Amino acid sequence: MSAIDPLVLSIEIPLAWGEQDAFGHLNNVVYFRYFENVRMYYLERIGVLKSHAEQNIGVILASTTCDFERPVEWPALLTVRTGCTAIGNTSFTMTYTITDGSERLIAKGTSVQVMYDYANGHKVRIPETVRAAIAKVQAS
Repeated sequence: MSAIDPLVLSIEIPLAWGEQDAFGHLNNVVYFRYFENVRMYYLERIGVLKSHAEQNIGVILASTTCDFERPVEWPALLTVRTGCTAIGNTSFTMTYTITDGSERLIAKGTSVQVMYDYANGHKVRIPETVRAAIAKVQAS
């Protein structure tokens, strides 16, 4: 039996010339921006952006990591993937990969999102609707 790939959502991002640093490769801060881009699509799919707009219940980023596997230089078309790998009472963990056109691993990372009541300034339990949406997205 093979393991299920938790990285269920992907986007393609062309490397912009201006995202390179003085050493001629993708600047390290841009990796986190790419993780954020795909994370926002995921949050949209699980209803967190709607919850934030309608009920002021969203997420706040608690931590994020990135392991840089190999440098990447312009021109390049990168694929950024994500999925949820753990769910707690008030937070969930997402995992990320960035690969190039040859499917070589460029970087991998994680982030922890905490459900947050923006009106009252404190964390809250993950709503059942969000849990169900995560399960549905992860099963697709």
